[in-house]
Parts: sequence; C-alpha cells; structure tokens
Amino acid sequence: MIKIGVMNKGDEVLGVTNDFIAIRRRKGDVDIIPLLKDCFPWQIDTANIINIGYGKNIVTMETEDEVSVSSF
Repeated sequence: MIKIGVMNKGDEVLGVTNDFIAIRRRKGDVDIIPLLKDCFPWQIDTANIINIGYGKNIVTMETEDEVSVSSF
C-alpha cells in the first residue's frame, strides 16, 4: 500500500491519474500535484505543483530563487 499525505482537513480529492493528483482546497482553489514515480519511494514533484485559484486571468510563476514572474 502507498499512502500519499497531501490533504488538509476540509480538502477534497477531485481526481487521480498515473501522473498527478487534483485536490480542491478548503478555500476553493485547486492544486494539481505531480507525482514522481521514477524513484523509490514515490515523491511529490514540489517544484511543479500548479495552483488554480481566483484571479483576473493572470499567471504567476515563482522561480527557484523565489522571484515571482507574472503574465498579463
């Protein structure tokens, strides 16, 4: 059995595929969480988690050195 602990109280699983898990967070936004299965044990690809939330059609990406880049 594999246990993946990515939820908080009030969260809901929207879907699971071989490549990712979609979690609706309590506040309403959705996290698309990629899985790394090439290693043992499996890992969460924390560098590529996508958060879908409320906004005005702006995409923001944070770089490795914590600089935010946005599109308009």
